[in-house]
Amino acid sequence: MSEAVAKRRPPRRRTPARRRRRAALTAGVAVAALAGVLVGLHETTSAPASPGAARRAVASRVLAPGTVAPPATFTTLAGRTESLAALRGEPVLLWLVTTWCPSCQAGTRELARHLEALRADGVRVVELENYGDLGASGPSMATFSADLAGRAVDDPDWTFGQASWGLTRTYNPQAFLDVYYLIDARGRIAYVNGSPASTMPELLAAAKALP
Repeated sequence: MSEAVAKRRPPRRRTPARRRRRAALTAGVAVAALAGVLVGLHETTSAPASPGAARRAVASRVLAPGTVAPPATFTTLAGRTESLAALRGEPVLLWLVTTWCPSCQAGTRELARHLEALRADGVRVVELENYGDLGASGPSMATFSADLAGRAVDDPDWTFGQASWGLTRTYNPQAFLDVYYLIDARGRIAYVNGSPASTMPELLAAAKALP
């Protein structure tokens, strides 16, 4: 067939069989894309094999120590909107949690036991529920804090609340179940980790080393 004749050929009609094959192909691509998303979610919510692996995983996907903590807002359980920038002048432990996460529950109990040690180094704790609890259903932050922090729930150096969407997106872009930042009085990130129930010694050492 000559090139001229080939150019004059009418386009092939999409028969029902061709439409079905095309739909099946499109569906296959969609399923593959969805599988990729699910794998990504599994990677960000599954516990690493060891504490060292956990630290490397967190460090590879969060704001780096030495950088200035970006501005963001949150709402306290009392309903006040506060800004991270307004906390400069004192060290802050910013901890993002999900209320249905066992390590977050254990970590809150552990923080209650070590609140005085952090206070001795001038550190104020701000524990916030990730925006929307990362899309899962858990207890309210009020219930979570009252059940787990005990008498320390009303301590002036421990603030509980909800992170805004902007704060969650900035400080927890990979949707970890929990991640914390130790921020020095100048507003710079000094140390990053997660699961304080298993990393408390490192956290206390970092707090003691703050300028």
